[in-house]
Amino acid sequence: VTLAFVFMALLFIQKERSFDQFHSGKDNIYRIYQDFRNAETGISTRRSAVTPVPLAKDLASNLPGIKAFTRIGSSPATVFKNQDPFTETLHFVDPGFLLMFDFPMLQGDRIHILDDPLDLVISRDIANKYFGNNDPVGQEMRLALGDTAFLMKVQGVIDPLKARSSLPFDFLLPLEQYKWVISTDLFESYAYGLVENYILLDSGKKLQDIITPMQSALDQGDAAANQQVYYGLQPLPSIHLTDDITGNAQYTSPQKLYFLMMLSVLVIVIACINFIILSTSQALGRFREIGVRKTLGAKSLQLWWQLMVESTLVSFFSAIIATGIAWQFTPLFGRLTGDSLSFDPGIEITLLVFGIALLVAWVTSLLASRIILRSRVQDALSGRNKFGRNRNVLNDGLIVMQFALSMLLVLGAITIRRQMQYIQHKDLGFNQERLLEIALPSSASTTSNRMLVDRFAALVQTNNQILSVSASMNNSRDPWTELAFEQADGSSEKIAYNQIDPNYLKTMDIELLDGQNFKAGSQNNVSAILVNETLVKHFQWDQPLTHTIPGKNFTGNQQIVGVVRDFHFNSLHQQIPPLILSMDLEPLASGITGLSTYVWPSNLYQILVRIGPGDLNPVLGYLENTWKSILPDQPFTYQFVDEVLADKYAEELRWGKALNWASLFAIGIAWLGLLSLMRLSVKKKTREIGIRKVLGSSSSAVMVLLSRKFILLVATGSLVAWPLAWIILDQWLNSFSYHISINPLTFFLSYCRVDVHNSQYRHSIP
Repeated sequence: VTLAFVFMALLFIQKERSFDQFHSGKDNIYRIYQDFRNAETGISTRRSAVTPVPLAKDLASNLPGIKAFTRIGSSPATVFKNQDPFTETLHFVDPGFLLMFDFPMLQGDRIHILDDPLDLVISRDIANKYFGNNDPVGQEMRLALGDTAFLMKVQGVIDPLKARSSLPFDFLLPLEQYKWVISTDLFESYAYGLVENYILLDSGKKLQDIITPMQSALDQGDAAANQQVYYGLQPLPSIHLTDDITGNAQYTSPQKLYFLMMLSVLVIVIACINFIILSTSQALGRFREIGVRKTLGAKSLQLWWQLMVESTLVSFFSAIIATGIAWQFTPLFGRLTGDSLSFDPGIEITLLVFGIALLVAWVTSLLASRIILRSRVQDALSGRNKFGRNRNVLNDGLIVMQFALSMLLVLGAITIRRQMQYIQHKDLGFNQERLLEIALPSSASTTSNRMLVDRFAALVQTNNQILSVSASMNNSRDPWTELAFEQADGSSEKIAYNQIDPNYLKTMDIELLDGQNFKAGSQNNVSAILVNETLVKHFQWDQPLTHTIPGKNFTGNQQIVGVVRDFHFNSLHQQIPPLILSMDLEPLASGITGLSTYVWPSNLYQILVRIGPGDLNPVLGYLENTWKSILPDQPFTYQFVDEVLADKYAEELRWGKALNWASLFAIGIAWLGLLSLMRLSVKKKTREIGIRKVLGSSSSAVMVLLSRKFILLVATGSLVAWPLAWIILDQWLNSFSYHISINPLTFFLSYCRVDVHNSQYRHSIP
């Protein structure tokens, strides 16, 4: 079973490491990122791969050694199948995309596709969805970006290999069409991070030869740059397993792989220790056999070879059975780890698993031979074990190690469960229950979207179960927009931003601590903004309503009319940042000198609906019918906020479950070994137990005699595990800005839990 677990863990690790490896030029493809550093200390504060649009194009024009480039931007859009609307995500790229990346081209010529602004490349899944069995090449598709509709011509079908690529996509459009999503000013500016930039270096070009000239070229071409921004190149194969450079490409935390590798090592060490203890202990019954063999002339090497063959057969058949178990349970293991896995181990993993089995066999036979082959012939024939003391020391040490590792897993499982419970019940500063987000169409007009929200709210609030309706720019799933304001001393203040309407605080159930909310229809809303507690503390204001957001470029009116209670709009891994809420971008526009965002331009893109108690299904149907009556050409797409927030911590929950199973598995193996040793101990002391019973000893006294040594060993293992667990778990908890504290009582209770199991086994022995 242990080998099967290792088999499946290696399959998972192999799959995660295989991402982006199929591109022939992978070693020369790099993603450009910005490294934001503290001006005084030089310490990196954030690294982002969401970079300015003209970056890669300008580098390719000014620097030798860049063979090709592409920029990748994305935006939701409405795609029509006949008259039925669907919400899809479009990706905008340069023609170099198909030259740099080796995604299989199923139909079409990859060299000349995307040269025309109306060219379109779709994935195989999209071709099946919209065209069925018909040939899609040459067909037209109607797409709506914001307020503009296009007839794009399908020029190719591609396989995005989503299971092996960090760059998933379904629609590829020329980057020029991205101007319909953002303004021309943003498209040409270096002050705003909006896309990912990739470059392909010439073969043989060294990375260091391009980084220094790249930094110089960017400093010369970026008037808004300051000493705090540096540029770097990230190799394509490293993107999937890097989580400290954030971007639009998909990635997984490398901690998952480290965690699974550590878990595999711990479990297999525990199982191997168990196997070694049982094998060496049972070898004690073979002293007379070994004595007879030695008397008949057997050499020590021959006897060791016999033990080696026996252990090898056990391990070899274990590995075969493990292969069958892994084949059967790989899909279940994939669901547990949150990934789709298929049983395709390859020769490397198969050899590694069988190699582990052979290594265990070799170590076991070596230890067994050390115990029984060095005895004298007369001792072996009489059954006396000269090395009993050394064997006991070895077994005791292995038991302590085994239970220390098991206790480490138990403490990890308990702590992860407590942290997840803390997250699930922590006050986020707003009410997430029965709160619905409905995606609005991407319109360039703030006025039209505001009118649409007002019309929708007026219609749906005739239903008594709809308590409140509002709208906002950012949603609960993606990171919120961050604005930069350059200060008089040259530094830059970065502040989170969200555009809202007057009903936002009521719908979200956010507390207003000072001042007043926006007033519907009031002219003061043009210059009014709300800020959160963190922003007030950041600028150390005593009277925040008398201040304005600092920035040397501000020219218009701006007034802080209220302060809201801090609420979590990011993951609990991050501290709540300073935040500005406004009805419009106008009061802030003149002071903005930088931008990092997943959603732009500033507008209302989400309708928020607070639903009262009662059955949800009739309300959802009512909302959808109302939506279709207003926007028949737009799909009704919604998500529940509490489900979205739960998804943010799904990774920790999944690995918590994995650790639960692993800890139970490890404890089960450890107690199986301990039970076997206790059975051997009882067998050896059968005469002694009989004499004690005849002399009047009680059953409880006999149990204490048999058990106290093993209880002491378990306690020693716990004492070894506790400080190590404290260090590891403290580091993991510190990855959350909001977390529980480690409770020493948890460590004691985990020992008590283990001791309860021990008591159950003790009662089974007599």
